[in-house]
Parts: sequence; structure tokens; C-alpha cells
Amino acid sequence: MRQPSAGPVLSISSVVTQPGVLETGTALRSPPQPRSPPLSAVPPMTAEALLEQLHVKLATHPFWEKPLLKACRLGHLTREDYALVFSQYALLLGSHTRFLHALVAQCETEPERIRLTQTLWEEVGLKPEKRPAALFHRFLKDGLGVNADTIRFHDATRYFVRECLDTCLGAPQSSASAFVTLGMEALVPRLYSIFVDGLLQANVSDRYLPFFYWHMAASPGRLSSLEALVLSHAHEPGWADTCLSAMERALELHGNFLEGLFETVHHRRLRPLLERIQARLPLTPEHPDPDTLHLDDLSRVLSFYQYSHEEEGIDFSVDRVPFPAEVLETNVVRVAPGHTTELREHAHEVLFVVMSGMGRMHVRGTEVEVKPGDAVFVPRWAANQARSLGPEALTLLSVTDHGFTRLAHDEEVLRAMRLKRATGVDL
Repeated sequence: MRQPSAGPVLSISSVVTQPGVLETGTALRSPPQPRSPPLSAVPPMTAEALLEQLHVKLATHPFWEKPLLKACRLGHLTREDYALVFSQYALLLGSHTRFLHALVAQCETEPERIRLTQTLWEEVGLKPEKRPAALFHRFLKDGLGVNADTIRFHDATRYFVRECLDTCLGAPQSSASAFVTLGMEALVPRLYSIFVDGLLQANVSDRYLPFFYWHMAASPGRLSSLEALVLSHAHEPGWADTCLSAMERALELHGNFLEGLFETVHHRRLRPLLERIQARLPLTPEHPDPDTLHLDDLSRVLSFYQYSHEEEGIDFSVDRVPFPAEVLETNVVRVAPGHTTELREHAHEVLFVVMSGMGRMHVRGTEVEVKPGDAVFVPRWAANQARSLGPEALTLLSVTDHGFTRLAHDEEVLRAMRLKRATGVDL
């Protein structure tokens, strides 16, 4: 498979703007900037200092703002989402020792081979049940309900792992060692901390997470050993630029992998709905119960939400119309005389139809007077509020596509999950 372009390769000489500081390179077609001094003109820095600057660059890299990692931090992923994510990560994690073995194969000196062998022995020297591979399988099975033996790896996952292995086997050792050290091992403490935080927010018990804690604890020692291998090549011409390019390539591959996983998470949520649409089969029997199709009496609605705040003039209720719809959600909203609803904005679209009462509808910067029979449309994310103006309650029939947005929008997915867990009510 042809390797996709890694984009422009950054050079240490193109990103050093002052002694000892790495900065992002100038954007293409930008106004002329003062030219950075060539590497030879930069005041001499030790190899250790240059390595530290690479760690600084890693800490502020756009990699950490990938949508999947943001979703982890915000608690937007469910246990089922993590089951998908880590079923794919299983191939990468199971291949990590292969990457180290590939580095060992490239080592030309005995001390280098001994150092890497010691790093490998930290894992394989443990009792079988305490090895990271066993801990990870227990995490998948007991924490996420995933059988590791039945995982089907995506093509993108296989590509990611194959590119990593090819780099470790085929790139010069100075590049391969930097790829593994700076682009993979150096990520572990922060990356796994993000994962642990997200998993805990998804109600995955801490007792299922020893795999992550083991790696976070072992990483400093492993990283120190691997950095010694990286530094052993510091005498080679262009070493700093080689390390930077290797780190960027590893982060690009990993970042693309995360982006693909995030898209797959969203597709997993919507897939059942899309499949039912494509199947062209009615989701109701030949002779459906009339009560599931016809509402002739508002006494059959289900109380869903009530809120009152007299100081702010808010007093309204929402009742659910129990139609068995997949996408459309129908509610009856009642606003007490002289009061309003909350000023809200939603991921879903809303169609309000006035059933009784007089009032005013606010949609962003526009207000309209409404009476029975009027209809008001509220686009997604448009702030809206209803006010009752007459002596009787303003009663609105609202129809939304919340059945879609509760599957497609991260915060709605999380809200629905938490409500169902707490009350048993399925949004």
C-alpha cells in the first residue's frame, strides 16, 4: 500500500526561533519573516537539552486536541464507545513488544541490545497473569464486555500497526528509536491518564484498570532506557532533525488512527437506525394499535419534566406523547399564565404548534406573537423561549428530531445514558 504523505517535514533549524526553544514553523504563503539562523549558527546545545525541547514540543502538539481525546476528557463517551475504541487498540498494544524486538534487531552494539532486552524483560519476566497483555484482556472482558478472541480489526487499524512496524524494521536506527521513544512511549503517562479519566466517567470500575496503572508507573523507567538509545546517535549528522521528523510521523499516524476511531464511534451509534431505513420495512404490525398512532385526549400523555423559578418568572411543564417513533419526539409544553419557559438552545430542531392560549415566542433575535393554530419553527442551536401572555396557560405541541440527535450528538448521548441509568426513562 502506498504510504500517504506525512506532509511537510519540520526541521529543527526551521522551528528554533531562540536558543533552547522549539516553535511551530511559519505557515505557507505567509508574509516574509525574519529567517531563523541555521542550526550551525544556533548557540551550541547539548543533546540532552535538544531532547528536552522535543518533549516540550510534544507536550503542546495538536495531537492532544484530537476529537476522541477531547471526548474522553469531557466524559462524552459511553462504555459501549470504549469497547469499540479499545477493541481496535488491542492490535497496537499487542504489537508493542514487536516494535521493541525490531529495534533490538537493528542494534549494532551489545550494550544497546542488553538495554532493550532489559526493557522487554520488564513485561515478559512477570508471571503470566500479571503481564500487561493479560491485564489488558481482563480489562476488555470484565470492564468492557469484549471477547478479545472475536475482535475484527479494521483496515485502518492494521495499516497503523503495519506502518509502525515497518518504521521500526526499515528506518535507520536513529529514526526508529526516536519514533518509538518520542512518538509512542513518551505519550503513555498523559494518554493513559486521559483514558482512565474517561473510563471512570463512563462508570467503568477502577478495579478493571490495572493495565493502565501498570504502564503509567513503568513508563518513566522504560522511557529513560529508550532515551539512552536515542541519545547514543546524537553524534550523527542531522540527528535532531531526524528525531523531530520521526516523532512527527508517529504522532501523525496515531492522530489519524484516533480520528478514524472517533468517526467509527459515531457511525456505530447511528448504524442501527440507518440499517432500518435502508431495509424499507415498516416498524409497525399490519394492524397497529390505534393508541400508538392517534392522540385524542391529552390525559394520555406522560409527565416528563417540570420546572418553576418564581424570581425569574419561569413556570412550565413538559409531557411526553407516547408515540413509538424512532426519530420524531412529540411533547406537550404548558406555560403558566404570565410566565415563561427557560431560555434554551438544543441540538435538535423543533416545530411548535399552539394548541391553546396566547403568547410570544422568542427565537434568537426575533419575537413573534402567537395564537391557537400558529406554528413556530426553531432551528438547531437557536436560543428560544416561550412566554404566556393571556389569562390561561399557553399550551404548545412540540415535535423534534431528538430521536436522531440523541444518537448523533455527544452531549445528548451522555444525557440520555445518565437519565436512563438513574431513572430507567429512555429518552
